[in-house]
Amino acid sequence: MRMKLRNCLVLVLTFGCLLHASAQRLQPVLVLDSVEHTPIGGVAIAVNGSVLVLTDAIGRANVPLERTGTVVLSFAHTSYQPREVRVNEAEAGLERVVFLEARHELLPTITVGRAVPEEVYRREDLHAADLLVNDAGLWVLAYEHPRMLRAEGDAGKEILRDVRLVLLDTLFHEVASCPVPEDVLGLRRDLRYDVVIEGTRHAFAVGRTSEGLGLQPFGLEDLRQRVLPWTDSIPQRVVGSNANADYPALDHLAYDPVHDTLQRICSVVDSFMMGLFRSEYKYLKGPDKVLAMNLAAELGLDKETVAGYMAGFSHNIWYQPLYAPLFVVGDTLLVFDNPRGRLRKFTLALAEKPSVPLAYRGKEEVKQWTGRLVQDWITGKVFAEFQRHGTTWLRAIDPVTGGMAAPFKLAVQWPERVQVHNGWVYYIWRPAGSLQKRTVYRERL
Repeated sequence: MRMKLRNCLVLVLTFGCLLHASAQRLQPVLVLDSVEHTPIGGVAIAVNGSVLVLTDAIGRANVPLERTGTVVLSFAHTSYQPREVRVNEAEAGLERVVFLEARHELLPTITVGRAVPEEVYRREDLHAADLLVNDAGLWVLAYEHPRMLRAEGDAGKEILRDVRLVLLDTLFHEVASCPVPEDVLGLRRDLRYDVVIEGTRHAFAVGRTSEGLGLQPFGLEDLRQRVLPWTDSIPQRVVGSNANADYPALDHLAYDPVHDTLQRICSVVDSFMMGLFRSEYKYLKGPDKVLAMNLAAELGLDKETVAGYMAGFSHNIWYQPLYAPLFVVGDTLLVFDNPRGRLRKFTLALAEKPSVPLAYRGKEEVKQWTGRLVQDWITGKVFAEFQRHGTTWLRAIDPVTGGMAAPFKLAVQWPERVQVHNGWVYYIWRPAGSLQKRTVYRERL
């Protein structure tokens, strides 16, 4: 009895499948490009909105259809216009060739060019006077008015009053600020790139507090003698110089704080200016020459050097302070010996390597060089800054050859306080003739 029941079930299932198969037919389809007549693979073919099959690599497919009248086949592909085709019962079993037209998208008109400078700090009531970018964010000195009345010794300096120090995070949101309790000359940095404020009577170290920013005053003499001379660090040493704006020579130095030892890396001398400086001794009157000799003996200097200081040589309008900075780039110390037009190199052990010429000191380039070198403290790259008729551009210096990369021109005229940080150029600028306050911008190098 159980065997007969099983045989009946098999017969019923087989009969059902045969009935279903008899109610369907397969429609062969070939899909081709309407222009090139090449097969199109991956075309979705749907019947009454339901996708049944995709064409193969040679554009063919067999679409199962019910044997009841005319049906509509829909063809869809991302690169072609959709199409519908009617298939009637009389065409069953005959291959249907379908041509699809390519899809054309009309894109809006675009203008290709460099990005507009990004505005990162702007106030309607305050000017941006100075800036410094470090790991903490963007530091801005903001002020309302410059100080118009100043001492004779401060002539030519930009002195700011009613100043606020503002800290912006990496998204340029203001996270903290505080007033500075005296007139300010500008922002400075120590060898760790931490911000320091130089005031007219004090210097201020800056720290974060629970209430925002805190300022710790200390002496200006300490700032100028113990902080600013040291510009960077290498393993077991800090590096800096004894540069003096009134003297046309300097020594680059390395200090080991653990063993309290000081080592000279190299000396840089502006030979032409030094000759004029020392020649002042010849023009001193007899009593002044005697005084120069006595001071030289007391100070351990030569009389010509003392005479140069006595004569106030650096106050001549044609005197140019010596500029020969040292930058740490990877495992090399780079000394930009501008008087000689040479890039001098030293290992971290302070051994000198062969020097190379500085391209920006060439006959034509030096006319447009602003006299500034800017280092990106994150990437280590050093840039020479050039300017002509208000247009400013930067060129990266090759530390191996002393050559320069292609120029990067800033988008605005007469930018101020140009800095580079992590591949971005930051500067202060205000459109000419505008009532806009001085604003901080940045551009991607």
